[in-house]
Amino acid sequence: MKDEWISGIEERLKSFDFSANESNLLMGYHRASAEEARKLNPAPKESAVMMLLFPRSGQWFTLFILRPDGTGIHSNQLSFPGGKIEAGETNLEAAFRETHEEVGVHKDQIRIIGSLSPLYIPPSHFVVQPFVGVLFEEPNFVANPQEVVQLIEYPVTPFLEEPIILEKEIFIATFDRTIQAKYFDVNGFTLWGATAMMIQEFRTILGFHL
Repeated sequence: MKDEWISGIEERLKSFDFSANESNLLMGYHRASAEEARKLNPAPKESAVMMLLFPRSGQWFTLFILRPDGTGIHSNQLSFPGGKIEAGETNLEAAFRETHEEVGVHKDQIRIIGSLSPLYIPPSHFVVQPFVGVLFEEPNFVANPQEVVQLIEYPVTPFLEEPIILEKEIFIATFDRTIQAKYFDVNGFTLWGATAMMIQEFRTILGFHL
C-alpha cells in the first residue's frame, strides 16, 4: 500500500520548523531541552524509538507497546518500540534493533521518512530520538514477552481530530509529586509524557496545534 498522505508527511518532516515545537506544553512541569540535558553532569543516557506507520484494513495505523509492570521508571506505560543505544550504535541503528527485538519487524521492512525532535526525559535521565518509519504492507507483529505486555495498534485518524487532548492529575513516583498533565486516551490507556509529546509534534507537523 502506497499513499500520497505518506509522501506529504515526508515533505512536511523535511520542512518543519522544529525550533517552534510546542509539544513541551503538554507536560505539567518544566523539562530541559535535549541540548541542555546533554550538558548536565552526569550526562543523560541516549535512546531511540520508532514511530511506525502501517496499513491495516485500508487505514493508516501506528503501534504502541505496553511495557511490563515493575521493570523500571516507565513500566506499565505506553511507548513506541525502542530503547537504549548500545556501544558503537547510531541512534537509527538502535531504533531498528529495538523494533526488531520488541515487535519482530526487521529494518529491511521499514522505510524511514524522517525524525522528530529529540526529547529529554527527566525521571529516567534519558534523551530519546524518535524516528518515523513506514511499513507499506500489513505487518505481522510478534511481541517479545520479556519486554512487551501488549501491542496496541491505533489508527492515526483520531489523532487528527479536535478536541482530543485531555487533562488530569498524574503521579510521578521519581519526583514524589502529582502534576496536572495533558494526555491522549488510546483504547482506554493513558498516553502521556514523552510519547504524548511525540504524538503532539506529529500532529503539529500536520497542522493540529495545542
